[in-house]
Amino acid sequence: MLRAVLADLAAWGRAHVTTTLDTRLPHIELAAHRVVPLDPQRHMPALKGLARESSAALIIAPESEGVLGRITRELESLGVPLLGAASDAVSIAADKWQCYQLFQENAIPTPETRLVTARDIVEQAAELGPPWVVKPRDGAGAEGVALVTGLASLCRAETFARYSSGQCLLQPYIRGVHASVSLLSDGRHALPLSLNQQQIEAGASFAYHGGRIPLHHPLEQRALDLARRAVGLIPGLRGYVGVDLVMTSNECYLVDVNPRITTSYVGLRRLIGLNLAQAIWESCCHGRLPAEARLTGTVSFGKDGTLG
Repeated sequence: MLRAVLADLAAWGRAHVTTTLDTRLPHIELAAHRVVPLDPQRHMPALKGLARESSAALIIAPESEGVLGRITRELESLGVPLLGAASDAVSIAADKWQCYQLFQENAIPTPETRLVTARDIVEQAAELGPPWVVKPRDGAGAEGVALVTGLASLCRAETFARYSSGQCLLQPYIRGVHASVSLLSDGRHALPLSLNQQQIEAGASFAYHGGRIPLHHPLEQRALDLARRAVGLIPGLRGYVGVDLVMTSNECYLVDVNPRITTSYVGLRRLIGLNLAQAIWESCCHGRLPAEARLTGTVSFGKDGTLG
């Protein structure tokens, strides 16, 4: 993903780009003017120092354990323009429970969701009926998500084992096509770019394997419209945004809002007739969205960003 974004910035040619690279990773060639090694144990002082030297910052980080939110707040405090969502928007989108409540209040189809603890998970599950999905309140890439088929195995689910000291989410499992919508947002309006198929293996531990663009489905336009509505409900949601959903034969159920660049970027950039990095800059810094998004061809990609 990082390589793809940097390649697009280089092709645009209007920015002098500095990027960081985790010191745990092997050396790789990156299309940047400057590459700064970053120690994950002492990353924030270095990031803040680089941010002070920059005209804008693009954060590529997961929502898990509040990582994206923390970095966003720190850079915001320095007054650095962000090529992505504001911290308040990240806080809402990263919290799957808040998103569920927001969807419910605005009549957006979404799986019924319960916020449960060790004391009430069995009772709540019995009311919903099997099978169930158990998941953390935050996370990315299907991490910590589990499919459970019987009451006796609820407390042994991977997610509940990890989060039993606090709360987790419980939902009925909806059989359908796993999909996502990629959008660009200027903080007020959103433009759907593509409907993508997600390759997700549902089991005792969900596994995300990548995706395919585009996904053609009878409810394609409804999925795009619902995703646009969902993004519009979260003030300050800017730049590249992903909305995850499950599509059945008669409805689209929204599941998550990802306030960041998602893996779909690496495939979408090959099909769309615009420079996505430039479009992100224009949407965040100038409030300008492309007039339209047209795709040519199809592409598959793995969870590591490799193209199939």
